[in-house]
Amino acid sequence: PSVLSVQSHVVHGYVGNRAAVFPLQLLGFEVDVVNSVQFSCHTGYPAIKGQKLGGEDLRVLVDGLVANEVLDHTHLLTGYIGTASFLREVVHLLDLLPDTCCYVCDPVLGDNGKMYTSSELVEVYRDEVLPRVSILTPNQFEAELLAGRKITDVASAAAACDALHGLGPPTVALTTLEVPEATEGGKLVAMMFSEAGGAKWLLQLPFIEGGPFTGTGDLTAAMLLAWSQLHPLEGPAAIEKAGAVLQAAIRRSTELGGARTIAGKVVPPELRVVGCKRIIEEPVVLHRCRLAEPLSPVIQGVVFDLDGTLTLPGQVDFRRMRERTGVPAGADIVPFLREKHASDPAALAEAIAIVEEEERLAFSPPQLQPGVKACIDELLARGLRVGLVTRNCQDSVTRFLQHAGFPDDAFAPVVTRDSAMKNKPDPAPVLHCCEAWGIQPRAVLMVGDQIDDVRCGSAAGSVTVGMLAPESDVSAVAEGGPASGPDGADAAARLQQQQ
Repeated sequence: PSVLSVQSHVVHGYVGNRAAVFPLQLLGFEVDVVNSVQFSCHTGYPAIKGQKLGGEDLRVLVDGLVANEVLDHTHLLTGYIGTASFLREVVHLLDLLPDTCCYVCDPVLGDNGKMYTSSELVEVYRDEVLPRVSILTPNQFEAELLAGRKITDVASAAAACDALHGLGPPTVALTTLEVPEATEGGKLVAMMFSEAGGAKWLLQLPFIEGGPFTGTGDLTAAMLLAWSQLHPLEGPAAIEKAGAVLQAAIRRSTELGGARTIAGKVVPPELRVVGCKRIIEEPVVLHRCRLAEPLSPVIQGVVFDLDGTLTLPGQVDFRRMRERTGVPAGADIVPFLREKHASDPAALAEAIAIVEEEERLAFSPPQLQPGVKACIDELLARGLRVGLVTRNCQDSVTRFLQHAGFPDDAFAPVVTRDSAMKNKPDPAPVLHCCEAWGIQPRAVLMVGDQIDDVRCGSAAGSVTVGMLAPESDVSAVAEGGPASGPDGADAAARLQQQQ
């Protein structure tokens, strides 16, 4: 992945690009840099010396990137931007970047009730920039300005996130949430993570004395970009790791020296980003997100995929199956065969026999996901309904149940490729489970390892979890390969939190 980072630069200290570039590079991102301003030090120092880049200056740089055919970044990251003309050039820049470019926007406007940019920028952000943003990372004050509403508690913070979603960004991370309900009267610092139409997650971290600190928002935005890429479809994990890095950087800063008084002005300690190299690369998550508000309603049933979800992935040799049956890569095997041999029942029976033979080989016996029996037993003990939807045959299901030690009726309903309904990615199998249970789709969780599992659950109106294999890549999601999301332990932990 490659990032074009457009924000401030300082000769000394760690704010803007100085706080963002090194951590991103450590995590494997190629980073190209545009400095919206270049100052000797950040504005918390008594003397502010340096230069500002204008909108025309940005256009000249972008024209050079276009002419040299190197404006092909996977991500755009923006931070401090001082003028409306420069911000509008960022919108023009977006028109030149690939359509798939993920735009992470830190709308630097002010903090603690005080603006330190022109009020004109609020309207430009709201009307012209936010419709193009993928991930928005405002602090509480900036969220209030952009959403046009005050945040006084967790519920109003959730409402502000929804208002921001309505302006464009599908993902919003409030990098500060300074309400007593979230901070427990100042004992904690808090963030909120929200996805349009999804749950709101609250992350609470210990308050560290010695601030206020500068560059924290810049570092957080960069880490959210990185970990959202590395943990696609699992936003809570991304903000947890971003929070872990931020806490480590602040602690390191306070350990190596506190605030200084320069020319009569108290200057807080600089972030010690370089000293946190190991933490940036491998954050130790000590504090987990919790649901800021319960999903409505609470999950009452779980529909599982079989192959690669309840069993370990890679057991069925699909390449050999395709070669033996003449099914091209990318086509759904059984539907393709049924269409190909629609007028030749004997040829169809022969092809399906090959498919079933390959499945028997893979499930003799099936290799189970670690802890799968305990997980299903726990769900059943909690009174949840459990169903199974697979494109495998019934014999594969029977072999799985017997090997795992489940009774025949542990999963009900069971939908296989031979069931009298459309299979994934059509929502029919999940809707069938909902009807059998008498449960609304939004109270049902669909868990699978393929993008068609996610599409099936989403189309039914259910909550979906994609289980990402360790070697999988996010690009596979767009290509119809393994869906990405939490591992089984994380999924179970989050479901337990909700219950």
